[in-house]
Amino acid sequence: MFAEIRKEYLDASRPCPLPFLLCTIGESTPQRQLERPAGFEFHHVIWVTRGAGRFWVRGEARMLTAGQGLYCAPGVPHGYAPEEEMDTRWLTFRGGEGALQYFGADSAFFFQAESAFLSATDALDRLCAGSSTVISRSAAGYQWLTDWLAVQFAPEVSAAARAMQFMEAHFAQPLTLEDVAAHVGMNRYSLCRYFARAQGDTVMGQLRRIRVAKARQFLRFTALPIEEIGRICGF
Repeated sequence: MFAEIRKEYLDASRPCPLPFLLCTIGESTPQRQLERPAGFEFHHVIWVTRGAGRFWVRGEARMLTAGQGLYCAPGVPHGYAPEEEMDTRWLTFRGGEGALQYFGADSAFFFQAESAFLSATDALDRLCAGSSTVISRSAAGYQWLTDWLAVQFAPEVSAAARAMQFMEAHFAQPLTLEDVAAHVGMNRYSLCRYFARAQGDTVMGQLRRIRVAKARQFLRFTALPIEEIGRICGF
């Protein structure tokens, strides 16, 4: 277990002096029943690693099993109780409000502890176990937080946006309508109808627009011959 010992950083009555401050990281084996009707003084992230338990927050209760967890902001009432022998892992921190607001995170939410989240937590734990400083832990912890939130609150990407991204990335290749349709998981006829409604243009018409825009950039910022620019841009 790691616990920050510098008291000047842990005073919750004062603004956090760093963008992110890791307060504690550890595990409870087994996890005992715990209720916090007034919440906790720091941000609190906890997830089940073995067994199952009942977790509640602001009147909502869920049964969580291995790989499922709960986040609570400071002062949010919550609690948990094992339904069978249960192990948990947890992390508490100060700061990070800017990132939480940027991603639109609620003051409490349930989450799935994906493999990337677990690996990043392991790396953060190893850093804390080594010869780290409060600054290095702050930097690594803020990266941990933003990477987790980016996955947790990733926006749903439409088929039209996926098609646009695919064409932007592969405009130099001899793309066909079938290539784009296969990438977004649609047949060419469905994609054509959908894309026209969503974008007001045809798929191949949009591809030509992308290529023309790229060609203009090459003409403006390079000395390449027009023939070479045409080849690079897929014409």
